[in-house]
Amino acid sequence: MTASITEIQDTRSVVELPCTGAQVTDLDVVRSVRAASAQQRRSAARSRDLTALLRDRPDLVGVHAPADFAVDGVRWCV
Repeated sequence: MTASITEIQDTRSVVELPCTGAQVTDLDVVRSVRAASAQQRRSAARSRDLTALLRDRPDLVGVHAPADFAVDGVRWCV
């Protein structure tokens, strides 16, 4: 019933060995990080382009309230 510390450590090291499932999980993590990073870049590009559009075309201000709100948000953040 008693196990030595060496046997317990050996059991843990066997459990922690990488297997095919761990490699797939690592790949999934990399893909999700890349997808999140790409989404952040697209979001920043949309905000930048919307701000540039309303700066270049002042006649569009007030046409679409969510666009005005987003541009004001960008102005307050910078």
